Amino acid sequence: MQEINVFVVDDHQIFLDGIISLLQDEPTIKIAGTAQNGKDAIERIKGIPVDVILMDINMPEMDGIEATKIIRKTNPNIKILMLTMHSEPRFIKECLEIGAKGYVLKNISKNDLLKAIDTVQQDKSYLDQEVQEKLITSISNSAEGEEDRNYDELAAQITPRELEILQLIALGLTSQDIATKLFISKNTVETHRKNMLAKLNVNNTAALLKIAYKKGLV
Repeated sequence: MQEINVFVVDDHQIFLDGIISLLQDEPTIKIAGTAQNGKDAIERIKGIPVDVILMDINMPEMDGIEATKIIRKTNPNIKILMLTMHSEPRFIKECLEIGAKGYVLKNISKNDLLKAIDTVQQDKSYLDQEVQEKLITSISNSAEGEEDRNYDELAAQITPRELEILQLIALGLTSQDIATKLFISKNTVETHRKNMLAKLNVNNTAALLKIAYKKGLV
C-alpha cells in the first residue's frame, strides 16, 4: 500500500510531538512535516509531497480556517482533515464549506484517526461520531426553530372569532354545539374550521389542535 504523506499543523509543540509519536511507526503513514500556524504551513508544504494535512483551528499568525481557504486554492489536491478541540457546529459547518474533507476532535482514538486519514486521502468525507451528532442536533434544532417561527406567523392570522371556535373545539364540542352556543349556523362553524386548517397548513382537526396546544392558543 502506498504511503500517505501527512503534514501536521498545530500551535502546541507537545501535541505535534504526540501526533508524530502516534503515527510515525505506521507503515502506511509518512510524516511530511509540521508547522505551528497556518502561515508557516503554507510556506513549508511548498515543494514537498503532501497528501493530507491535519489542521488545527485556533493558531497565531494565521488560523486553520484561513489557511485551509488558501491551501484549497493553491494546492487543491491536498486533502485537509481538521483535527481540533472545537466541537461547535458553526466551526464544523464553516470548515466543511471552505473545503476541508473531514473534521475530527482531538479525543479521537488512534484507529479512528488512521481511518479518517485514509478516508480523506481517498477523497471521501469523514466526520467522527461526536461531530456527526453535533451536526445532526444543530440541524434538528434549526429546523424546529424555523417550524416554530412559521407557526407563529401562521397563528397570527387566526381571527378572534376563529380562536373562539378553536377553543370550543378543544373542549370537545361538535360543530352543531358550537353553532348553538355562539348563535351562528353550523355551516359558518365549518367554514371557520376550514379556514384555520388552511391558515395553519394542516389537513385535519387533530393536527390543528396539536399546533394550538403547542403555541398556547387553547
